[in-house]
Amino acid sequence: QFFLKAKEILGGRNISFIYQRFCVNNYTGGSLARFLKVPFVLEFNGSDIWMGRHWEKKLRFEKLSQRIENFNLKTADLIVVVSRVLQEELLNRGISKNRILINPNGVDPERFHPELKGLEMKEKWGLSRKKVVGFIGTFGHWHGSEVLVKAADVLFRKWPGLKPQVKFLFVGDGATMPQTRKAIDQFHLGDNIVCTGLVPQEEGPQYLAAADILVASHVPNPDGSRFFGSPTKLFEYMAMGRGIVASNLEQIGEIIRHNVNGWLVPPDDAESLADGIKTLLEDESLRQRLGDAARKDVLDKYSWKEHTGRIIAHLKTLVTAVNSN
Repeated sequence: QFFLKAKEILGGRNISFIYQRFCVNNYTGGSLARFLKVPFVLEFNGSDIWMGRHWEKKLRFEKLSQRIENFNLKTADLIVVVSRVLQEELLNRGISKNRILINPNGVDPERFHPELKGLEMKEKWGLSRKKVVGFIGTFGHWHGSEVLVKAADVLFRKWPGLKPQVKFLFVGDGATMPQTRKAIDQFHLGDNIVCTGLVPQEEGPQYLAAADILVASHVPNPDGSRFFGSPTKLFEYMAMGRGIVASNLEQIGEIIRHNVNGWLVPPDDAESLADGIKTLLEDESLRQRLGDAARKDVLDKYSWKEHTGRIIAHLKTLVTAVNSN
């Protein structure tokens, strides 16, 4: 169905290449590229087979899904992955290195920027005249939202004077929200943690703007495998020019440099996370310095414009090499 509809929409027009973000059981991009005899670029953010086994539920037709996944990887002229860990996975599966581009996720710095103040959100959620620690996401198993709740408990127990001054803002919803809410109740933090639930995506920048500090509390995969993601929220945080406290976990610890453009803490460590939050809460000049450096990195390297530019440049190199042969 996708193949036929895409072919209809193209209407015989000449195109330069096809780009597809891989999703389970979809082989349209590779098939269409073969039909049209144009290069095929595949964005591969991880194996749906692995994710089904570890995070969700095993795929119903797993063997067929595996064949489709293999077809995409074999057919692609260029495979774009978001992290070094994913590159290593593909190398182990026999994909040649020159067909793989490591290209972290990015952000639109014109939508996410420091000039936003988030005053409407502060008023709406009772955050005015408070220092705000923000978190946004889909509450996936890797996001560590429960660890952030534990860190809030540690923070207020170690420094009880902060409790009247500080509120945590949790934006979004997802798989671990029930456990997150349970932890909030367990530690009696209902007055200090605001959970907004799902919000319109276009309001995301205003929610981030309401925060003084933004937290990426990611945790390792429970089965011991390496964290392979490139969290989009991390780049959104950076674009906002706010102080960031983040887990030193795979790519996160490469993008964020400790005490340069953010504050790194060991993953899944509520004590260290609380200490990092306390450090940034008490030092406005440090928050500003780290936020300014993060914003500069986004403009230099992590806008979507830079992201797509790297893909086009790499594809041109591959096509030139093929044509010369």
